[in-house]
Amino acid sequence: MKVVAVIFGGKSVEHDISIITAMQVLSKLPKDYIAFPIYITQEERFVTADNIDKAETFLDFNKKVKNLRDVSFDFKRKCFIVMKNNKVKENVKVDCALLCNHGYGGEDGSLQGFLQLAQIPYSSSSISSSALTMDKTLTKIMLKDAHIKSLPYVQFSKCQYQANKLKFQNNIKKKIKFPCIIKPANLGSSVGISICECEAKLDSDIEEAFQYDDRILVEKFLSNAKEFSCAVVKVNQKALASKVCEVKKSKIYTFEDKYLKEKDDKKTEIDKALYDKLQSLAIKSYTALRCDGVVRVDFLFDNKTKTLFVNELNSIPGSLSFNMFNGTFEDLLKILIEESIEKTEKSKNIVYKFNSKAIENYIKLTTNSKSFKK
Repeated sequence: MKVVAVIFGGKSVEHDISIITAMQVLSKLPKDYIAFPIYITQEERFVTADNIDKAETFLDFNKKVKNLRDVSFDFKRKCFIVMKNNKVKENVKVDCALLCNHGYGGEDGSLQGFLQLAQIPYSSSSISSSALTMDKTLTKIMLKDAHIKSLPYVQFSKCQYQANKLKFQNNIKKKIKFPCIIKPANLGSSVGISICECEAKLDSDIEEAFQYDDRILVEKFLSNAKEFSCAVVKVNQKALASKVCEVKKSKIYTFEDKYLKEKDDKKTEIDKALYDKLQSLAIKSYTALRCDGVVRVDFLFDNKTKTLFVNELNSIPGSLSFNMFNGTFEDLLKILIEESIEKTEKSKNIVYKFNSKAIENYIKLTTNSKSFKK
């Protein structure tokens, strides 16, 4: 049986949502696999425990956790090391890592980089693709290159803004106008987002967004827009779209709308031409940003102009968007695991070595050159 490291948590404002995703995964992991849960605390400590697969454990982690052990990695033997009181308790070799981390430190490519160096197959997009989809401004650049529409925007860093506030405020007033929507560039779950209705609130709303990221973007706000989501997953190296869902929301789709309110299960009829376009554009966006695994693509549809915009891509969506696919959650998890293993196997055919005489020539040059001599 294959051993799957289910990794979750992390230093992120989406920490709690990551725990929920992991609990769902651990409860539905197909019986063909053995789960090895690894929880990353908000202090970035990698741990496992006897009851790490129970949501109740996280209501008061320090009091409720049982038999807490630290987890590290041995790059030489390519296995995880489970330790307690500085003593090795277990060595665990895994066949795949199933990532349930949302936001910073898990969805942005950093965890993918560690796993790639460790030569462990992982279920999400690559390092570069994860970084691109995490950064909303880089996403827009890639979408534009693929001739996919996204909303007009202005972006800047905290340092740039504080050096010349008036310049950026005037740029927003001229290019974006009011109302506008202000977002941290590298954040999810609608955290730190606000709608700015007028110039008087612009500076305070920008400063609020800067509490969550050192780079933000300001977009045009479509007051009459509908929001849609469509997930994409790769099966046998082919991108397949899920069903399309219209998002029920308040003025914007807030953190509370996503996770704290009871969902309205009433289905809304979507025009077939629009439905087909949403699915097609979801696959096109997934391909343009070189995604793997399961990715949710979020859209805005301007009712006034009948224009469709790609809003953002979520490379590790909450609950892995399993409810958007017609198959079972177990089927989706199996696809993610097996596709990641196959992708890693294929990458072994890439040539990473190149024999050259560069070092030999460098030694000759430095030996003969006066500029390198004392």
